[in-house]
Amino acid sequence: MDRAASERKILQTGWLAAQSPSFQAAIFRQARLTSFPIGSFVYHLGDDVGGIYGVVDGGIGIHVPQNDGSAMLAHIARCGVWFGYGPLLTRRRRVLEFSVLEPSLLFHVPLAQLEAIGAASAENKRALFTISEYGMDVAFHTVATLQIRNVERRIAATLLRVAPLMNGSGSQPIVVAVTQSQLGEMANAARDVVNRSLARLEARGWVSVAYRTVTLLDPAALQRFAEGNTGKNSLAEDASSNAAARLKTRSMPPTA
Repeated sequence: MDRAASERKILQTGWLAAQSPSFQAAIFRQARLTSFPIGSFVYHLGDDVGGIYGVVDGGIGIHVPQNDGSAMLAHIARCGVWFGYGPLLTRRRRVLEFSVLEPSLLFHVPLAQLEAIGAASAENKRALFTISEYGMDVAFHTVATLQIRNVERRIAATLLRVAPLMNGSGSQPIVVAVTQSQLGEMANAARDVVNRSLARLEARGWVSVAYRTVTLLDPAALQRFAEGNTGKNSLAEDASSNAAARLKTRSMPPTA
């Protein structure tokens, strides 16, 4: 993807897309387009201050530190998400970890250039500070997903949360690059539970499961299920109800 196409794509959604054309131009003048291979890290916990990155293509894992010193995958940042802004606002070392879960193309703006952009005008400074609000939106959405009590709905909601940008109708298939282990980590569910839940979602025709990917075949139906608009508490309950109905039908005497 060339530079012009990358700029157009990242302006489809997210923090920079909501800013003025003059501010967007100031960011792009300082931004460098960088490719990251799968398995690499953009930032580790405790890294020194640095600049921000914006996702053009691919997927960046956002890992949250745990009490035992490890870091748990909480979300996958897709196109339009800018991250790494913490030190810009606090000057603290990195408190989150960012890994490359699939080959990714990112814009990078160094900290010194960000400070110069902010110093140029009060409007630029305000625009820079609003980046944290978009980060909070991601955090709130993540927490809201984890608060879904039914595990199957929680897994469905997590799939939708980490999916690439949907089209307007929400009816076209969407390929989500995610493993079942990663999905379980983000949805707070055991891998065997994820496996069974995906099998039920697949049986309903809503998803297709393959190696390291889950394709959302019917995102709108999956969204309704995640929101609890199907009238069932879970896919397991749905399957049990259908089985009970079939058993009842078989046991009924023939009608005249």
